[in-house]
Amino acid sequence: MPEVSVIVPCYNCASTVERTLDCLAAQTLKSLELIVINDGSTDNTLDVLTAWKEAHPDVDMKLFTKENEGIAEARNFGVSKVTGEYFGFLDSDDYTSPEMFEEMYTLAKKDDLELVVSDFYWKNSKGETLQKEGPYEAGQDMMVKLFAVLWDKLYKTSFIRSLDIVFPKGDRYEDACYLYCLCCQVKKIGFTNKPYVRYVQQEKSITHTNNDQVKNMIHVFEIILKYYKDHGFYEEYHDALEYIHIKFFLGNSFLRSAKIKDPADRKATIKMGWDLLNREFPNWHQNPYLKSMGGMKNKYFSLVYDWNVGFFAWLFHVLQRDNL
Repeated sequence: MPEVSVIVPCYNCASTVERTLDCLAAQTLKSLELIVINDGSTDNTLDVLTAWKEAHPDVDMKLFTKENEGIAEARNFGVSKVTGEYFGFLDSDDYTSPEMFEEMYTLAKKDDLELVVSDFYWKNSKGETLQKEGPYEAGQDMMVKLFAVLWDKLYKTSFIRSLDIVFPKGDRYEDACYLYCLCCQVKKIGFTNKPYVRYVQQEKSITHTNNDQVKNMIHVFEIILKYYKDHGFYEEYHDALEYIHIKFFLGNSFLRSAKIKDPADRKATIKMGWDLLNREFPNWHQNPYLKSMGGMKNKYFSLVYDWNVGFFAWLFHVLQRDNL
């Protein structure tokens, strides 16, 4: 059994995936399995993957090709093929330092952890920025403070397979859905306090394309709420669930919705998120995290009401902000 498996979903990434695979081949952890999924690419990605595999016979690389169903199904497929004791994810345009999986695995084994979290770098045309993640406690603290990205974390395979958590097919923000559902299940979590992954932000990637697909976040958060209600965690996690709805529907999703060019579509999309927040959490202005955490972002959240949400939507449309 490999100590760690790394899942690499690939779709039309012929120009970037070699660097991703090279950084995995250079890992100091030698008991490493690569689960590489060609998700119905229409360029020459499969040729690049096949050639790389042939050129690296010493690397334990499992190469799969499937019809294109999107990143969520590619990740579900990858998890199903894992044979490692632990597993992680790496996107096909990102790369990581060689000690990542050895150091994360060593920490995981030392304390028999279910989840290990590291820091990472945001990298774009302007340079790179260090992003710290954690430390935080398991439970509500994790839900409120985590970065909903998959690739700076290491997951215990047997633990994940004991749960009924999957990536929602067809939706963006599938990583947020997966991780927020995981928050109520994780009990043993550790942090390396070191950055490894360079997350390459592509301005024209699906994450930065602002169109009516941002409506998917509504569906994703409905899935999260249903999971907590079905599993009996809703009351315990009410305040944290409320806060992440505030954070996404007045922050992340709100900013992207505000960039939609069509005015009617922009207004309708923003209203969907606003209505979900207020329908599920009508007293959200009293949220204890909103009141206690401080900062300009939370101050802004606390100022938004039904009578001025349209003004903030207009303002962010004019400013074209990517973040708060």
